[in-house]
Amino acid sequence: MENKPLNILIIDDSPEDHELYREYLSDGQSDRYHFIDAYCGEEGERLFQANQVDCVLLDYRMPDIDGIEVLNRLSRIQEIVPVVMLTGDGNESVAVVAMKAGSQDYIPKRVVTPQALRRTVGHTIERARLTSRLEAYRRDLERSNQDLERFVSVVAHDLKSPLRAITQHLQLVRDHNQNRLDEPSLKSIGFAVGGAERMRKLIDALFNFSKAGFEKHPLTPVNCSLVLDNVLSNLASDIQERGAIITSGSLPTITADGVQIMQLLQNLICNALKFCKEKPRIDVSVRQSGKSWVFSVSDNGIGIPKASQDKIFTIFKRLHGEEYEGTGVGLAICQRVVENHGGRISVESEPGRGSTFIFTLPASEAMEQEQAA
Repeated sequence: MENKPLNILIIDDSPEDHELYREYLSDGQSDRYHFIDAYCGEEGERLFQANQVDCVLLDYRMPDIDGIEVLNRLSRIQEIVPVVMLTGDGNESVAVVAMKAGSQDYIPKRVVTPQALRRTVGHTIERARLTSRLEAYRRDLERSNQDLERFVSVVAHDLKSPLRAITQHLQLVRDHNQNRLDEPSLKSIGFAVGGAERMRKLIDALFNFSKAGFEKHPLTPVNCSLVLDNVLSNLASDIQERGAIITSGSLPTITADGVQIMQLLQNLICNALKFCKEKPRIDVSVRQSGKSWVFSVSDNGIGIPKASQDKIFTIFKRLHGEEYEGTGVGLAICQRVVENHGGRISVESEPGRGSTFIFTLPASEAMEQEQAA
């Protein structure tokens, strides 16, 4: 297979150039290449479709259609086309247009040498093969993700249904036999109901974690101040019950997945409300650093020991046992959301002195200009 000649399609209206490219590439190795000759764009398109071509040497100027149009037509036949664009102009703007259209490389005819042509053709073939392998890998990965997403959804649904039945029937047994069961029996039923409820919450949390990785929404302008208002509305009963004070400065509009940004802020504020022994005080602020917005969510909670700060974003990692409710998934979701947007998240904290969660989100150029104005 390795010794099979490489098919080189030459699309050029000049017979002299055909001979020149053959001579330059062969270099005494006539069995290395098999040449296919086309003298106009239409003929080149037909021969490309009829043959397994390893590389196309494409002239930019031809009598019927120009090289860019030929390249566009070849790209409609095959997703990744190993094309070297050649022109007598040496115009850099032609190179830019050709590369944008899908050309793998570009050589002005006036600087073509045997070494340059052999090197360029070799690189073009290798680059196209690598790109094809990467594209095949991407498609396989996308299919695997879709299968995994469906699997998680089915498992979550199929596990929750029997758990719901277990909980309901245990509660029925307890309610109908309240006066006939002794204290240890009632306590055992309570443990079983509590265990089933915790498992249900864990399944919900795991499903939400998987959605943060699989479920993608369009990136649109997202007003973070409005997102925060919605989060505070969702958590209004918890905020009122704890007597929490939540403040924020002016928050920017960013280009992001609005659903995930809401999930991010809601999880961080939920954590701040939960892990606090006194009246919670939470502040949300932001500053711009280069091409990123740096958000901070600070609280006056119980804090996190230094040794544990690199573990808190690990899924199912809980630092406080049964003392505080939770599944150990919320911060893992936060990290996944931030990383989905090309940012990073970290924490600064001391036990007994609260925590500040810091995360970055990219600022688009249009949004930067709007904020500056």
